[in-house]
Amino acid sequence: MYKVNLLFLKIIRKISLLKRLNFTFSRYYNRKKVIIPFINGIGFENYIKQPNWLDNLIQLFVKENDGAFVDVGVNIGQTLLRVKTALPNIHYIGFEPNATCTFYTQQLIRKNNFTNSLVYNCALSTKVQNILLEKSLGDDKRASIVSGLRPHTFVDAEPILAVDFDALSFNDKIAFVKIDVEGAELEVLTGMKKMIENHQPIITCEVLDAHSKEQFDFTQDRANKVFELLSLLHYSVIQLQTTTQGIVSYNKVNAFQLKEWTPDSYALNDYIFYPIAKENEVMNALKLMM
Repeated sequence: MYKVNLLFLKIIRKISLLKRLNFTFSRYYNRKKVIIPFINGIGFENYIKQPNWLDNLIQLFVKENDGAFVDVGVNIGQTLLRVKTALPNIHYIGFEPNATCTFYTQQLIRKNNFTNSLVYNCALSTKVQNILLEKSLGDDKRASIVSGLRPHTFVDAEPILAVDFDALSFNDKIAFVKIDVEGAELEVLTGMKKMIENHQPIITCEVLDAHSKEQFDFTQDRANKVFELLSLLHYSVIQLQTTTQGIVSYNKVNAFQLKEWTPDSYALNDYIFYPIAKENEVMNALKLMM
């Protein structure tokens, strides 16, 4: 049935009908049946999504009784599906500045009766403020609040609210944080310094290479500041080499050595940040995976 549905989706997508039809399809992920809503053309990426390296990290480091999973950069709930099919009872807290993506993800939660799942329609940054989210598509995965990241790339700018995580009140212990914010990781981490100090979560974070030669110094400088902040928080950094199937290798690094982005370099843009005190735990877990 999955292959038949996929063929149908590809056909109606090619003839531009997908955006005009609202419906649901079901599929299995982590051996659990999930319902994927298709709303105004959004949902295809969730239907075709396959297990990858993040599923590996969730299996290694995320336990239902250890604390909450914080997802910074929800988009349309790709990570939500990974987490909730693996650990149905874990408290999931998501942040997504794009109102279109937030609406879709809330429908995904309702259709699947995911419990303990919250998605806030805001960006995480250093303080409460009004900022712009630059994007080109309604569910643009490349959308960013960092105007200097990809100049002259986007066609739209949506006004959004940003808050710092430390200004929010959550009763849960925070055990794991996923950050995928298209260049805004410095602001996100700065705004959750107190939480990181108090909860010592494992963090997986994307740190992108430079969009172009002209943006290299800008991007590298921001990456250097991220590393400085992590050092102050007594965190170490592991760079992952990933494929669509999973983690190929990992390497502890002493700095972010960025380069101009290429399709091949993308496989080296994901990292694990972890408290130095958890070094043995993290390294032993990764060894078991390889």
